[in-house]
Amino acid sequence: MQIIECEQGADAWFAARLGKVTASNFAAVMAKGEGKTRKTYMLRLATEILTGFPEPTFQSQYMENGHETEAEARDAYASTYDCEVVQVGFVLHDDNAGASPDGMVGKDGLVELKCPKSTTHVETILRGSMQACYKPQVQGQLWVTGRKWCDWVSFDPRVSSQPLFCVRQERDDKYIATIEQEVERFITELHEMVQKVTKCPY
Repeated sequence: MQIIECEQGADAWFAARLGKVTASNFAAVMAKGEGKTRKTYMLRLATEILTGFPEPTFQSQYMENGHETEAEARDAYASTYDCEVVQVGFVLHDDNAGASPDGMVGKDGLVELKCPKSTTHVETILRGSMQACYKPQVQGQLWVTGRKWCDWVSFDPRVSSQPLFCVRQERDDKYIATIEQEVERFITELHEMVQKVTKCPY
C-alpha cells in the first residue's frame, strides 16, 4: 500500500488516479448482464491512458451537495464516536488500482461518508443497513488499504432527529478475493484495449 498525499478532487488527485481502476468503480468492474457499464468504464480508462488526461464524469446536483457536506459529516462522525479521522489522498494498491477513502480511523478502520438526498437518508434509516450497491466500494477499500473494518455513514443534517446513521462493515476476505480476481481480469482486458488502439494500422 502506498499513500499519495493530495487533496481529493484537486489536480494532483486526478493525476494520481489517471487510468487506474478505483474502488468507487469496482461495482462497474464486477457488473454482470450485458456488460455495458463495465465496457463504458473500461473505455473511459483506456482513453485516459491514451490521452494522459482525466475524462470528465457526470456530477448531479445531489452529488455536488453531498461533496459540500462531506466535511460536516466527517466532523459529526468523529464527534459521535470520539475518534480521530485522518484524511488521505489516493491509496495505491499497485500501479493499476487504488482507492480514495473518506478517512482512516485508528490502526484498523476506515470511514465511508455518504451525504444523500433526504429521502434516501430516511430510507436507509428505516432499512437499517447499507445499500448492497456499496459493498464493492467498501470491501474494495478494505482490500486496497489492508484494513479490518469500515464504518459506512449516511449523513443528512436536514433530518435533525437523526442526521447520522452508521453501520460497521467487517472485512470479508472471501468477497475481497472475488474483487481481486475481477479487477485483475478487467486490467488485463483494459491493457489489451489500449494496445489494440496503439497498434491500429489506420
